[in-house]
Amino acid sequence: MAGLGVGGALAITGWFAIGPDHIIYAVVVQCGFLLMALLAGPAVVDVARSRYQVANIEPRIYTLLGAEVVRRVLDGVGWNRVIKQMRQSEGGESGVAGFLRGTEQSETGHLLGAAATVALAITAVSTHHPLGAVQVLALGLVLHGYPIMIQRIVRARITQRRTHRYRTTH
Repeated sequence: MAGLGVGGALAITGWFAIGPDHIIYAVVVQCGFLLMALLAGPAVVDVARSRYQVANIEPRIYTLLGAEVVRRVLDGVGWNRVIKQMRQSEGGESGVAGFLRGTEQSETGHLLGAAATVALAITAVSTHHPLGAVQVLALGLVLHGYPIMIQRIVRARITQRRTHRYRTTH
């Protein structure tokens, strides 16, 4: 609840204090949505678990959309190393199962952020602020869309390897 409150409060307060058509508003709102995702995502990670299944075509589509390039940039700047260390230091599961759980938590959080982004963009358009809608959507794609695609690509690779190993040993 705290995450939803923070994200919502920043969106509403920023709307009136900064204005929906200012790029700073999009940045502030997306920072709030990232915090919201971080706090709320783990709480709802086990809702509708079937959504974590990745269709065979998805990784190819996401790669065409540039997700693999973004993943490599995140590798290059060290972001993925930081995330891997965070996932390993969290309690509970370890190894592949823990890593897969981390991808699910990340994807869930970013889905919440993406949903909030789309809702805010619809609000902006319906109140005659198309520039604000475009800015919020563009930044939301970078901060939520690409991370979702990357988590799904990584999960597909891991599960395909596991399936391949199982088939070759049985």
